[in-house]
Amino acid sequence: MIRWHKERIQLRHSIEADPVPIVSDAGVASRGVADGRLIPLFILDTSKRPDIDDMIRAHRHLGPGDAKSAWALRSRFDKTRLQLLLTIEKPSHCTILLEFDVIRQGGVIDQIIQSQGFYLQAGRPGDRLLSTIEHERILVEVPSREFRGEWQRIFRKAVVKDCKRRGLSRAEAKEKASLFIKEWREITSKRMKSKYD
Repeated sequence: MIRWHKERIQLRHSIEADPVPIVSDAGVASRGVADGRLIPLFILDTSKRPDIDDMIRAHRHLGPGDAKSAWALRSRFDKTRLQLLLTIEKPSHCTILLEFDVIRQGGVIDQIIQSQGFYLQAGRPGDRLLSTIEHERILVEVPSREFRGEWQRIFRKAVVKDCKRRGLSRAEAKEKASLFIKEWREITSKRMKSKYD
């Protein structure tokens, strides 16, 4: 159970309060990382955020860093958009705000919560994983165990609402939402086999 509460976040620059645009997302599974689970990858438009580019480069030279994360709502009255605030403390300080549309990007949010992390890569509009496969990226840990119960309620409510919008009755929408979430998690929980399997 999570209790939403107001908290003031100290930012170093006003630009850190603006969500960084996600230009592309994908899923990456690697042997030896998260037991081969599929982990989301986000390519961000960092054209206005050179500090993110610097932070990703610093990881290559200075090794793994420390990060804090927090899930947030833009408003307690609006659960259609969910925000993830990242504060990278080492190797260089950087604050990143990501914003997700719960209905359109609920599956990706669910993957972050189930895998408790994601890959972060700097880029520009039009970039895709296939064309930037050699670019540097970092793995950001997002501990989400305490948030899972609240997310389950938000996710289910959003899927039910979307099903009703598509013409299903309330009972049909609830049934369809349960089935969709179950099947989605079965698909995304598959693991890449190690060479020892």
